[in-house]
Amino acid sequence: MENNSYITTFLFTAYGDLGYMRNIYFTITIMVYLIIHLVNAIIILVIVCDKNLHEPMYIFICSLAVNGIYGSNAFYIKFMENILSANPSITRTGCFLQIYAIHTYGAFEFMILALMAYDRYVSICNPLLYNNIMTPSKVTSLLCFAYLYPICIFTIHISLTVRLPLCGYLIDKVYCDNWSVVKLSCVDISINNAFGFFLAAVLMVSPQMLTLYSYVRIISVSSKASKEARSKAAKTCLPHLITFINYSIATFFEILHQRFDANALPHDVRVFMSIDFLLLPPLLNPVIYGIKTKKIRKIIRNKIL
Repeated sequence: MENNSYITTFLFTAYGDLGYMRNIYFTITIMVYLIIHLVNAIIILVIVCDKNLHEPMYIFICSLAVNGIYGSNAFYIKFMENILSANPSITRTGCFLQIYAIHTYGAFEFMILALMAYDRYVSICNPLLYNNIMTPSKVTSLLCFAYLYPICIFTIHISLTVRLPLCGYLIDKVYCDNWSVVKLSCVDISINNAFGFFLAAVLMVSPQMLTLYSYVRIISVSSKASKEARSKAAKTCLPHLITFINYSIATFFEILHQRFDANALPHDVRVFMSIDFLLLPPLLNPVIYGIKTKKIRKIIRNKIL
């Protein structure tokens, strides 16, 4: 396969020989997929239907749940199909669609988590001005930016990849990602590589810096407050902090797997590193907020359970 026009299908080599474990893996995967949809749908339903939860913090939690469903659909549907296939593969068009969906899912997650940190910062550091700052129109504008900015940036990113002539069709992962396809190119990929680092800076590092700044300010203000105020701030911020750390670590694993040679690691470890950011956040986020957020927990217990 030396001509770009002949490469219409990519083969995934990371699935290996599943053998008799194929049905077991499929059963576990579909159960996780259904649980993700169920718990995220409950969070969305509770927040949308209860007017008392139409506040910035809960709107951001709802957005996180919507993104969890979006990301899981981008990954799990094709993943489950390939588990049952003797030759795990994906069409060229399907590959680029999956790249776009998974990458925008990751960017949305970081942007929403950064907005949640900013919301907590305003709430704790400027409580008297909170309602004036976090107005419905501003929350809407922030969410529009959080979604539209990654969409625009990744449209350019994928366009740079689509134009590349490819000399290979084997992808050593269980799903399509941009860097794996770029590495199959027959030509110089310096522009793609540079733009990839730019993306990491604006869509990953920048939200992390905003989150870090928010928590530094929160800690600074809380340290001067009463014990009761510190306890309240900790309870309010802890679910978000757990979510943020979990997702940052998962994304860090994926970057390590993409950019550096991980062949020295066991095959199963490499596969888990590459999908951790797709598996855990959509599953854990609604559990964390459902358990740790008092209002949501109370409504779930009274109206659903």
